[in-house]
Amino acid sequence: MFRSQTQVMVNEDEMMELIDQVRFNLPDEIKQANWTVSEQQRIISEAHAEAARIMSRANERAEETASEHEILRRAERHSGPGDQGCAGEVDQIIREAEGYAMEQLKQLEAISPDDGDRAPRSRSAHRPTSRRPRKAPTRATGS
Repeated sequence: MFRSQTQVMVNEDEMMELIDQVRFNLPDEIKQANWTVSEQQRIISEAHAEAARIMSRANERAEETASEHEILRRAERHSGPGDQGCAGEVDQIIREAEGYAMEQLKQLEAISPDDGDRAPRSRSAHRPTSRRPRKAPTRATGS
């Protein structure tokens, strides 16, 4: 292996000044980098906590809506043919629940950090795929 030996002359005062500057500035740069990393971790932690709160609220609301839906469905079953006013309320509650769930998912997607190993899901993937067909309301004729 060929090795070249070259000697370079430098001004000792200039070199010592450069070394002093590096010694002086390096700790500040390290402190700044450490602060940046800890701040990033704090923000991510807060985002995860907020996402958990949003999901908890969405789950609670979904359970409430499901319970309300079940009560209304039972009331519809027990009501007479001329008493179909509940169907509109049921549909309204379902639309509101779906809207609320979509809004919560949008908020969650907005604050969640993007995981590179996970493929992003479209909002349509969260929508219900099928709905039970509604019976047309029948009107009692009073003749």
